[in-house]
Amino acid sequence: MPVSPAARAIARHWSNSRKYPAPAVLRDDIAEQAQSHLDHGADPDYLRRIAWWMASEQPGWFDLSLAMQMSGAPQPDPTTAPGPNRRCPCRGVLATA
Repeated sequence: MPVSPAARAIARHWSNSRKYPAPAVLRDDIAEQAQSHLDHGADPDYLRRIAWWMASEQPGWFDLSLAMQMSGAPQPDPTTAPGPNRRCPCRGVLATA
């Protein structure tokens, strides 16, 4: 899957927010996860917020989707923006199934 500059920037932000920067293989994995969410309409600013939260609050986690579902994690602004009909925590509670 091609990874956009926006997804790579989110992964860099995540890595730079950690106490110890992550190795490239983990940054690449986070970039691919971010790209998957961007492909179905996630707000890049929200992905940056959740990446920062995951790095600072749960540094042992490497799964953006898991982080989005945790109590205390930042929540996205609900959206009905056009995109594939996919219910996902990255799109907020108004996303349609």
